[in-house]
Amino acid sequence: MIPSYKILPQSSSDLNGYFGLQDFISIPFYNYESNPDNFFNTKDWGISLQYGAEFSGSFNSSIYLLGISKRIGNHSLSARYTPGFQKEFLFSTGESIVVNDTTTQSLEANYTYKELFGLGYSYKMNEQLSAGLSLRFFEQDFNQQIVKPVFGDTLYLVTENLSEDLNFWKADIGIDYFLNDQLQFRLASINLLNFGDDPTTEEFQGFEIKQERGAFIAAGFFPYNYLNFNFIYETTSSFQFSTTGNANKFVYGVTAFHDQYQEPYIAGLVPSFGYRTNLFEVLLSGVYYFSDRTNDAGFSQFYEEGIDNIINNRYSYNKIVLSLALNISSTPEKKVELIDVQIVREIYPTFYDMYLDKPFAYGKIVNISSEQVKVTPSVRIEGITEGNINSPQVLVEPGDTSTVPFYLIISESLNMERATLSNADFYVNVTSNQPDDEMQKPALVNSENAWDGNVVNLRYFISKDMNFSMNYAKNILSENKNILDSLLAELDEFEKAKLLFNEFVKKMTYVSDPRASVEYVQFPNQTFELKGGDCDDLSVAYCSLLESVGIQTALVDYKNDLQLRHVNVMFNTKLSPEQAALITNNDSKYFIRKNEQDIDEVWVPIETTSLTNFGEAWNLGVEKFNREALNELGLASGKVEIVDVY
Repeated sequence: MIPSYKILPQSSSDLNGYFGLQDFISIPFYNYESNPDNFFNTKDWGISLQYGAEFSGSFNSSIYLLGISKRIGNHSLSARYTPGFQKEFLFSTGESIVVNDTTTQSLEANYTYKELFGLGYSYKMNEQLSAGLSLRFFEQDFNQQIVKPVFGDTLYLVTENLSEDLNFWKADIGIDYFLNDQLQFRLASINLLNFGDDPTTEEFQGFEIKQERGAFIAAGFFPYNYLNFNFIYETTSSFQFSTTGNANKFVYGVTAFHDQYQEPYIAGLVPSFGYRTNLFEVLLSGVYYFSDRTNDAGFSQFYEEGIDNIINNRYSYNKIVLSLALNISSTPEKKVELIDVQIVREIYPTFYDMYLDKPFAYGKIVNISSEQVKVTPSVRIEGITEGNINSPQVLVEPGDTSTVPFYLIISESLNMERATLSNADFYVNVTSNQPDDEMQKPALVNSENAWDGNVVNLRYFISKDMNFSMNYAKNILSENKNILDSLLAELDEFEKAKLLFNEFVKKMTYVSDPRASVEYVQFPNQTFELKGGDCDDLSVAYCSLLESVGIQTALVDYKNDLQLRHVNVMFNTKLSPEQAALITNNDSKYFIRKNEQDIDEVWVPIETTSLTNFGEAWNLGVEKFNREALNELGLASGKVEIVDVY
């Protein structure tokens, strides 16, 4: 065998030139030679076809490549079939045999190298970083004539054909980094992994495609749309330099390449010119070598040099290539953009149905289509909602900007023991399948005992676990059935409220817990379990007992001191003003309110922090109400407010 020195020709060259990582054209991305990380900009499906011809003395044309890609979220999958990626070499081995004593027959060797197909995968980690890999399958067919002696009555020589088919896989990885819109980088391997068949026939050893490992780094600088600069450098000292651009719907570029093992220093050019729309791209490119490509190479020279790149080596011919790509989308075109979202209301799990009427966030959207659209906002909060919660549709005219509300549905059974910072995912849909746009914002989800300081929202704590309060109240009332049965029917509400309070206070201790805005409020069952609480805890528990047996209640919110706001209870005795004498002869000990039928009824204020007896709590409640709500005009000025529980 002839000793060999194996070279590594340029590996990143393709038939379209190098357009960098720009997304204004997708055809070059089907070329794993310069795109081993399989980076694709197609939104859904992409299909590509390359048809070309070589000028090798005669005009030979064929399909070079058929490719397909699919985008699934941040994942990209691709596959290509490359029937035109092959190179065949026919040599005279330098040996011959004499036939019929007069004719000499030269022995031949035939070597065919093919890349049959490739597969790719990439993952977009974020807007700046993506990574992926490509896997390519190669076939090598070797055939060679040799001389074989045959012994009989005499010794004579005959020719014999040796053949062997070798297959192997080649895998490479790459990383793309987008520093900003103007500066981008790619780092990729060359022949990172190679596995497959090795020749078993001695005559074919050393003729395989060279598989030495290497790497390349690519950089792109994009100062303008119409003028970009791209550079690739390989560890073999080979490099490419290209200028590309796009103007309106036209794309163009020219790539010059240097291969250490091809002459001259700049071995050739790859000019490209194309036209693109949202649906398709067409690109006409060519490969022109500056050296003479008509000289034949000898068998021994080929053995020493070999090849690495099937489509670009010192034996390649000038080419012209027509490429076509289709960008097919199975999802509707994006029609609206979500510009911003503002969360205007904290999330309190206990206020579960408040967010049905009051949006907790507002989004700003713009209609980027040329038609009127109906936009459906929706939101999903990790750990809070089950799936997306849709809000009412909003009609937006072409080009207009609009504000959309986001409502929530929170399960009444949601259990949040502590505050959590969660992620709220906001979506805007014009179609029912995929969101046109989305945005994520951090959202504070308070614990289930958290309260925003708004007295009207204490109703949610009152209604929580109403079964507990109902059972507790009914047990007390059943124990006092004889007393209740002996009273006038008109006094039913008043006496029940009195009995429940007197039994309630026996087990309670007042614990002061004033806070400026957000408080921890106990549910009624927690107050009974802990046997105490502050004014809102005690008021919530007492209201819950009364409401559970059908006694109408209200909360009195005293707002004179914002730092030490106070809450107590007022309940409806169902007595008319003329019947008030049944409970008191002092007309300052009750307050007249009209019901829904515009009928006057007697209401009694109760100070729940007075944990002595009902009479004392009534006196203290009346004293505070008369002073702050009536005499100091608190009700008129808004410093005192009566908030109906239901």
